[in-house]
Amino acid sequence: MKTILITGGTGLVGRYLIKSLSKDSNTIYVLTRSESRFENNVNFINWDPDSQRLDLSNIPAVDYIINLAGASIDGSRWTNSYKRKILESRLNSTSLLFKEIKKLKQKPSLYIGASATGFYKKNTKVAQVEKDYKGSDFLSDVVAKWEKESNNFTKYGIRTVLLRIGLVLSKDGGVLKKLYPIFKLFLGVPIGSGRQTISWIHIKDLVDFILKSIGDNKISGAYNLTAPEVITNYKFTEELALVWKRPVFPKIFKAPSLIVKLLFGEQSSLVLNGLNVSSKKIESTSFKFSFTNIKSALKDIYR
Repeated sequence: MKTILITGGTGLVGRYLIKSLSKDSNTIYVLTRSESRFENNVNFINWDPDSQRLDLSNIPAVDYIINLAGASIDGSRWTNSYKRKILESRLNSTSLLFKEIKKLKQKPSLYIGASATGFYKKNTKVAQVEKDYKGSDFLSDVVAKWEKESNNFTKYGIRTVLLRIGLVLSKDGGVLKKLYPIFKLFLGVPIGSGRQTISWIHIKDLVDFILKSIGDNKISGAYNLTAPEVITNYKFTEELALVWKRPVFPKIFKAPSLIVKLLFGEQSSLVLNGLNVSSKKIESTSFKFSFTNIKSALKDIYR
């Protein structure tokens, strides 16, 4: 029986992960800002990263940590205060975990930390790999600082895996849930040029790689968690229209970049800029993607 400590367990990825973990061979603890409780064979423990409050004394030992905590990057317009929340929610939660783990006599054998493909430079022609340099925008800085905090766990000999996650596809949340009402009203069109690239991943493949990372001691360091197929914004829009049985408009119909910038400010960079990210390192681990192209991924989600 292994003990797994999860942060961000009530979010989109966390919920799917918990459903995928065997409750028979794992004891699961989820850190939450709500009250402590036992629910559906999961132990929820109250914590507050902002005030650096966490008590792990009731957990006999922690074998694995999976840190998915962090304020949503598209949860609000990017005011200075929300940008600070995006950064501090990630740094505070990770630093608090590290501070409390330092106190344990028996250290976990594995730390898995969420990260993001936002680390990289935007709009590159060549697919970027894990050893490439970071970009120079707000998200790149956030991810770099976040990963630096996570890498502190290596100081105690803890195997550390950093997941640079691409655009997550799931009908239960994220971008697809936000786009559905727009397409339902026949308003789904490409954004900006439509040529910007998207590096994406089906939520099943994301969680399956987390599970593989738990069982494979050779996996460590940063990994681009994206499907082998990189698509354009136009291709993404086209496939969504087809799966939702909506018309595919001619390419001249687009949401103009200027309007998107006026509506969303700096946050518009999330959709107006492209990320071209390589999945070769993950493939080298012998991990088998269930969904390697956008068509099969969307058909599975909306079958």
